[in-house]
Amino acid sequence: MATHARPRPPWGILGVICPALFMIVLDTSIVHMAIPVMMKDLATGLDQVLWIVNAYVLSYAILMITAGRLGDRFGPKRVYLAGLLLFTLASALCGLAGGAGELIALRAVQGVGAALLTPQTGALVTALFPPQRRGAAFGVLTSVIGLSIVAGPLLGGLLVSRAGWQWIFFVNVPVGIVALVAAAVFVPEPGPRGHRGWDPAGLALVTGGLTALTFGLLESGHYGSGAIAGPVTVPWVLGTGIALLVLFAIQQWRRGTAKGRPAWCPRRQTLLPRSLFAHRDFGLANVIGAGVHFAVIGSVLPITLFLQQVLGCSALRAGLGTAPTPLAAAAVAQVAGRHADRVGGKSLLLGGLLTYALGLALIALGARPGMNPWHLLPAMLVADIGIGCVLAPVTKIGMDAVDGALAGPASGVLNTTRQVGGVLGSAAAGALLQSRTAAAVHQQALAKAGLLPEEARRPFVAGLDHGVARGLTAGAGTDTPVPGFLDPHSAGLFRALAAEAYRHGFVAAMRDTALLPIGVLLLGAVCCLAVAGAGGTRREPVRGGGPRHARGRTP
Repeated sequence: MATHARPRPPWGILGVICPALFMIVLDTSIVHMAIPVMMKDLATGLDQVLWIVNAYVLSYAILMITAGRLGDRFGPKRVYLAGLLLFTLASALCGLAGGAGELIALRAVQGVGAALLTPQTGALVTALFPPQRRGAAFGVLTSVIGLSIVAGPLLGGLLVSRAGWQWIFFVNVPVGIVALVAAAVFVPEPGPRGHRGWDPAGLALVTGGLTALTFGLLESGHYGSGAIAGPVTVPWVLGTGIALLVLFAIQQWRRGTAKGRPAWCPRRQTLLPRSLFAHRDFGLANVIGAGVHFAVIGSVLPITLFLQQVLGCSALRAGLGTAPTPLAAAAVAQVAGRHADRVGGKSLLLGGLLTYALGLALIALGARPGMNPWHLLPAMLVADIGIGCVLAPVTKIGMDAVDGALAGPASGVLNTTRQVGGVLGSAAAGALLQSRTAAAVHQQALAKAGLLPEEARRPFVAGLDHGVARGLTAGAGTDTPVPGFLDPHSAGLFRALAAEAYRHGFVAAMRDTALLPIGVLLLGAVCCLAVAGAGGTRREPVRGGGPRHARGRTP
């Protein structure tokens, strides 16, 4: 007779999972602080360095739906370990890379490992915890996610300043090895959810569609409506991505209906089971989660550039200025997750969205050239308290809405929509900030040119316009060419006015750009009103916290 080992405490297993998840999410933001140093050390331009960031995000975003199905077929522990091993090896190679092209390719491999790992965390929580305890468990996971997102600038600034940009990758290696051994020993294997047929056509359509969509969004700020290569333009790539995703939706619907099944293939499976979206709350959780990550990622660039270029903070000081806020987000997420188990996530989610929007508004209104960066800390704390109130409830609402047997695909979809939301936020906020900065700096240049000798006014305006057109990280007004015919006093005034025009113009643009993530959060709050799960999780008989008891349970 078969015997079963005594189930290990689920909270201890959750503690084993968290360090790897922290690393995975951290790598979406930690590289931003190293951009100026990488441009110098790798002797490359801003476009290539940005792809060192985006290659990871791209492969991470597009493969999570597939990874969720892999965990569903082969078991979440096996896929989790494979993803963690691949991520750790790729991190070591990233630190050894000798050129930008090599590093971009290795970052894409890192993203594949991250995509394999991430959906399995949600599947393991669903298997390990009964429904009435999942809110607290997701609170732990999402506090780790929130902490890693907002801690990226701090850790990135510290490592770049003290050890070099290579260590933003090398630091993953010892953590990854320890996490890999611990997971192999302590994490149980819930087992595959049953052997389901593959859907190669659906896999090709969703991968191609997400690749084209995210690539087009990431390149929209650089190419605009111009050609990428030959006749291929950004609108063409975006249109192709949308068309492929529409075909994917149609293909999944037809494949999942009885009419779409041949008589010889009675168990034809879809990549995304139709029952995932049978409950309105799961769809709303995806929309709201994407909106939150749109706001989180879309607000990183303006705040980072404000601290470093307008206030003149070093990478380390800029990171230290935001250091207390990750702790606030993590602490609030813990409380919010436990509270969601008792009263439901809807009220917490609504309050968190509104609080986050308020925090971003306070940051934008409080930003001023020459201010003490610590004066922004209260507004940042408000924003991160809002983030902490949102992450756990939105995950709980989404996962509780689907059958426990679909935890892998559900987690993959939730994480994919979040990452796509982050890509949208990065691309849209970056493009808007660029255009608004160009317009605002031009207006500032026109206003301040009158303080210069008449013959210097046209070069002053043209120099600032050219500097901003080269990119948001170029010059900050300080490299505007000074005409040689100016005397030393006028030349000094020229430089001071150029820097002042950039700083004031950037702050004005930052305030305008903040309206975009704030508007997305308010739309998310409206969507939250339609969430049906207003009450706490319904209580079910708890037959045990181990994975073999939770298998197949409907939340």
